[in-house]
Amino acid sequence: MKFLHKTFELKKKEIIEVHIDVATKVKFMTGRDFKNYKLGKTHSYYGGLFEESPVRFVVPFEAVWNVVVEKGTFRNPIEVNAQCGVLPPNSTVRSSVATDAPEHVRLAEAAEAGALPEATEQAM
Repeated sequence: MKFLHKTFELKKKEIIEVHIDVATKVKFMTGRDFKNYKLGKTHSYYGGLFEESPVRFVVPFEAVWNVVVEKGTFRNPIEVNAQCGVLPPNSTVRSSVATDAPEHVRLAEAAEAGALPEATEQAM
């Protein structure tokens, strides 16, 4: 698999911002998980498929973080241009939610943002 990669040493609540030009998977993972990712082993990550830019990830704990932007799949590679950088902690910035995130995660994010339809809000 082909991918773009960048490593950052970050503290809790710092923000990684990634700009992508096409819909693709953006993954945020620690060093151990990145090693497993490169070896094709099971790995854990934050993120997923994003269709819009910028993608923002608020770092949950201090560590060396790896940003991986996948360039499609082995059988269907795509050309991706990406840029990433670090923003200082900001309490008003929230992590972006991937389009392939579980439905309960997307619903929770929408509820916090006040984007749920009235019928759903009344049911809660």
